[in-house]
Amino acid sequence: MMEKNNDFSQTELARMLKQPETQALLTRLQQLDPSAIDSAVKMASNGNTDAARELLEPLMQDEQIQHLTQKLRQRNG
Repeated sequence: MMEKNNDFSQTELARMLKQPETQALLTRLQQLDPSAIDSAVKMASNGNTDAARELLEPLMQDEQIQHLTQKLRQRNG
């Protein structure tokens, strides 16, 4: 089975960050727990994406977050 590549180029990341769904997702995450977002960004920037993902996992249970992430997956594959 083929593994999905979760690595994004800077160009792809910049494009995704401009999408309305991404902006709404970031806004909702900030509303839920601003300190968790700041910590996750720092962790991910330092290459510790597993810890960042684990930190954000409880926030991902939010219904609005799930809807937005589903839309992003559909749009971006």
